Amino acid sequence: MEIVLRNLTEDYVMLVYNEISSTLDCCKCNQCRLDMLSYALNRLKPRYVVSSEGELMTKLCEFDYQFETQVMSELTKAAKIVKANPRHNLSENTEKEN
Repeated sequence: MEIVLRNLTEDYVMLVYNEISSTLDCCKCNQCRLDMLSYALNRLKPRYVVSSEGELMTKLCEFDYQFETQVMSELTKAAKIVKANPRHNLSENTEKEN
C-alpha cells in the first residue's frame, strides 16, 4: 500500500459538504463549491496524518460531534458569503444553481 500525507480536515470537509450541499441555499457550480470549501478550510484546524490509503476512512470516522458541528457551521457561513459574492460568470452558471 502507498503511504500518503493527507489533511484529514480537507477530506472531512468535502465529505460533509457532499452530505449537506443540497440544503445550502447558494449556487453549487464548481467555482462556488471551491470557494465554499476554501473558506471553511481556512477557518478550521488542519489535521495532517501519514497513513496508508485504507486507513484514511477509519481516521475520518474518529472526528467528534463538536468538530462535525464546527465544519457544518463554517460551510453554512461560506454558503452565505458565496451567495452574496459569487465569483462565477452568472450567464454561464445560472442553470447550475440548485
